[in-house]
Amino acid sequence: MNKTKWIQGFTGVFVIGILITFVLGLRVQGDTVGIGDPSYDFQLEDQSGEIYQLSDFEGKPVVLNFFSTWCKPCEAQAPEMMQFTEEYDGDVQVFTIVKSESKRAVERFIEKTGFTDKTYVFDFDLHVSQRYGIIGQPETVIIDENGIVVDHIVGSVTRDVMAKKVSDLMKQ
Repeated sequence: MNKTKWIQGFTGVFVIGILITFVLGLRVQGDTVGIGDPSYDFQLEDQSGEIYQLSDFEGKPVVLNFFSTWCKPCEAQAPEMMQFTEEYDGDVQVFTIVKSESKRAVERFIEKTGFTDKTYVFDFDLHVSQRYGIIGQPETVIIDENGIVVDHIVGSVTRDVMAKKVSDLMKQ
């Protein structure tokens, strides 16, 4: 009998958790920017305190790579993103958007990995992540030169995949 009540209680808590997640998801969904929508114009700070505004880069493609320092797939993807960033420097603006972590956490990540060739900007309150519908990491959003979201990749991405997508975009 005790085991049955425990299972019922656990099931109840689980169902309530699912419902809360669903309701919160619906609340955020109305403000989410998706493929084909104009990008959400944000201002985010980098490691040194410089502020970057997305609209300042209109006229060239922008890649937003959402990232966390503790995320193993993010760490595995970092060399690919660095290579892509180096190859397309000047033609494409790449931002690595750090989700809800401190500058010190990124400093430790850079010390550990040596991945310094990125523009790390900080989404401390996850507002930008929410507006782009980011629920995990890594996730990558590609914005064309007119400020329109053209792709949203969930999970790791390689340099080759990014190069193909951006090259196709630049041919249009």
